[in-house]
Amino acid sequence: MYTKKNLPISQYEVSTGKEDKRFDRSNDIRLDDTNVKELTIGLYDLDYAIKWYFDNIIKPEITDFGEKVQVPVMYGSPEKWKNIQDDGYFRDKSGKIQAPLISYRRVSVVKNKTLGSKIDANYPQLYYTQELKYSQKNRYDQFSKLTNVQPVKQYINTVMPEFVDITYDVIVWTDFVEHMNGIVESILYTEGSFWGEPDRFKFRTKIDSFTNTTDLLQDQDRIVRTNFSITLFGYIIPDVLAKSLSKKQAFKTNSAKQLGLQFNVDTDSSVFQEEGAVASGPGVVSQTPTIPGITITTSLDPIILLYLNTNKAVQATTITVPNTAIFPASFLGAPASVPTTSYLNFQFFINGTYVEPAAITTFVDNNNGTCTLLVDTGQLGFTLVATDEVVAIGKFA
Repeated sequence: MYTKKNLPISQYEVSTGKEDKRFDRSNDIRLDDTNVKELTIGLYDLDYAIKWYFDNIIKPEITDFGEKVQVPVMYGSPEKWKNIQDDGYFRDKSGKIQAPLISYRRVSVVKNKTLGSKIDANYPQLYYTQELKYSQKNRYDQFSKLTNVQPVKQYINTVMPEFVDITYDVIVWTDFVEHMNGIVESILYTEGSFWGEPDRFKFRTKIDSFTNTTDLLQDQDRIVRTNFSITLFGYIIPDVLAKSLSKKQAFKTNSAKQLGLQFNVDTDSSVFQEEGAVASGPGVVSQTPTIPGITITTSLDPIILLYLNTNKAVQATTITVPNTAIFPASFLGAPASVPTTSYLNFQFFINGTYVEPAAITTFVDNNNGTCTLLVDTGQLGFTLVATDEVVAIGKFA
């Protein structure tokens, strides 16, 4: 008989004695409907970025007997590097010294804790979120336009990487000092820039100094050698099982689908008037139907009706950085039986985005044909700039 295997409990359950419910079924989202793969960056990607930049951007070359010769770049495997350290140069299978040649190898990997951290590898807290431009679930069609259906948006979440500083030792061999000068100049010019393939990953590099040496070999040509170190400031997102099991957030998430409903009524004040009498004349009394606990008004003042139906949109003409906007309009005066017009009778939008009432500090009538809006930048999350489009909709005269 099959029995379900009990999974090991987490550290949260051990320390609190409660079931860990942070990872629920909301993170179980199918991935076969998208071509986007989970981002992984390893040490090989950083090593490859060095070689790609040498081969495609720096393109070290020398002029030998009037011909351009591309200088090969190779990664120094442990076996090759040992021979290089023993002999001072690299030989091919026939025993011939290879020059010109550039060889590099990774020396050290140091974690950089000053740029950022995912807080805890067992329970990551920080993610980068990117919205997919198109998918089958958020495609546009005429039915969505008629029904005002808000599309489902898909987001790709990437955990905060590990920032590392990697050091590479590089050796350059040539036959002549003139050849070495051209190679060193081309490498030095690109120092401090971002190395790597543009469509993949790019990392900032640093080169402090170059050490030049000339080897005079007995019965052979001399070898000109230059040593230097490259410090690459990179980041790593490994493809490990622990990352998949402990993620707080799924690799892909969907927004909630919304259906917006809006009703428009085109009528006049007659719909608010009710005639209770069926005849007129002496002895006929107009009666109003009554419901226990509810008062029904048989007529409404046209002035009040006009006030309630007023809903104008006015755009601010003057914006003062960081939190002030001035509108070229005055408040509509409220009738006697209606509360005084205030900022509660208005809605505000900044660049098309609705502003929550908590972000409104004051909105007052200046009594000179203008109104002044003061927003709370802390609640708003940003400051106003002169090019912002600020619109107010409400009881304007």
